[in-house]
Amino acid sequence: MWSFIAKNKNDIIYLSLLLFSVFIGPYYRKLSTVDSKKWAGSILGIVLIIIVSGYSAAHPILSALSGIIAIKSTPIKSCHVFTFFFMFGYLFFFRLSNKFGLKGSSGQTNLIEMIIVLRVVGVAFEMNGSWLAMAKAKKVEQKVAEKESEEKPLKDDDFVELINPEFIDLFHYCFNYIGLLTGPYYRYRTFDDYFRLPYSKYVDCFGFTINTLKIVPLYISLYLALSNVWPLDYILTEDHNNRHFLYRMMYPWVLFAAFRQRIYSGMTLAESVCTSAGLGAYPVQGKNRSGHGPTVGYLKLKQMSEEEARTAQYDFKTIECMDVWGCETVVTLRDSMKVWNKAVQYWVAMVVYKRFPVTALKIHAALFVSVIWHGFHAGYFFCIYFCPFYLMAEDIYFKLYYKDATGIKKKIIGFIMWFLRSHSESYQAAAFLLLTFDRIWIYYSSMYHYWYGVWLAFLILGLILKKVRNMLNPRISKTGDSTEVKAQ
Repeated sequence: MWSFIAKNKNDIIYLSLLLFSVFIGPYYRKLSTVDSKKWAGSILGIVLIIIVSGYSAAHPILSALSGIIAIKSTPIKSCHVFTFFFMFGYLFFFRLSNKFGLKGSSGQTNLIEMIIVLRVVGVAFEMNGSWLAMAKAKKVEQKVAEKESEEKPLKDDDFVELINPEFIDLFHYCFNYIGLLTGPYYRYRTFDDYFRLPYSKYVDCFGFTINTLKIVPLYISLYLALSNVWPLDYILTEDHNNRHFLYRMMYPWVLFAAFRQRIYSGMTLAESVCTSAGLGAYPVQGKNRSGHGPTVGYLKLKQMSEEEARTAQYDFKTIECMDVWGCETVVTLRDSMKVWNKAVQYWVAMVVYKRFPVTALKIHAALFVSVIWHGFHAGYFFCIYFCPFYLMAEDIYFKLYYKDATGIKKKIIGFIMWFLRSHSESYQAAAFLLLTFDRIWIYYSSMYHYWYGVWLAFLILGLILKKVRNMLNPRISKTGDSTEVKAQ
């Protein structure tokens, strides 16, 4: 018992702080003034950083303050680019600090630093995006006025007003305790709405929190059971190498299953911190999306009366991290990527994918940033950068056999694709967990790197089958290709 506590001391402290953050939510929500709420949230956030990190707390605190200064000292038209490179530059320095004679930081401090990077870079891109949207709206209004047209210019629901917070507002956004320990990422707009709009007063925070938390004990129990019965380091032993190939092939399934339970429990607790405090609640008619918030009718929601707010139906989709059922059941890797850590996926899409200037390299830029945000270890590259190559083969078979299938045929093909998707993720997750190149090479070599060969064979076969179909029915091929282009 004591050896287990000593071995997992940092994780236990981290879990306790997450539970504490959930517990104080109702009290934080009841603070009477906006200023008292903001300062209490920021002070508590800094205290949590110090408890978790000790002397290493200087890193997330200094990087956040420096990032805010970078935002406010550069023009809004370029602050996003400068801040992006500055924050990721500091992230490199933080992770390599031991190379400079400084004491290395814990994994928990690394998580906090990762969240700080998301917040500081994210708000810089929000500010720039709102500035671009307002400039575009002004040009449209001028054109409409010149033509004396009665047609009203359309407004981008992402940015209906200029976002340009003061230094102190950015300080509160970066250090507020809600989501600081392990996410979820939420926009500055969501943070500002929390204080200005009445939703947190009328949403059933207790009900949402209990409903979210009730499954956490199961996740933790499964994680402890799986990780103790099937430990990670066993796959590097001679005993493992002497096992039957099928056993060795399926071992990553239980490793990834244990890892998923760990992530599910952490992300679910992170969501509960938000629901307990009421942050991220919006009326359902906003068609809210993880990370983003309302996607339609944002201006109407802001103008909602107290009576309308009191009787409205709410959800917390804005701060939803994981679609656990989706992670376990979706057929394709493409869909699996969409339901895994949704708020961070949103950040990567908004900050990197949609803003990267070279269309052909968008996906590679997004994956590269995702990798370096996680860390420098080879395992992150092996895991994350393998995804596009698997998707190449998966997309072919999806369009050839699954997309238009019906009935029992669709279920059978769906199960096969689910199995292959799950196996690919497990194989990749082994690299993610082993981290270093030498450990990854030992394991993959013991398996003869078989999955890369399987994937390549599937890809070549898929390309041949696709070409045969195109030759047999060029009309359907042309229609399908055009539909695909439009969809993309």
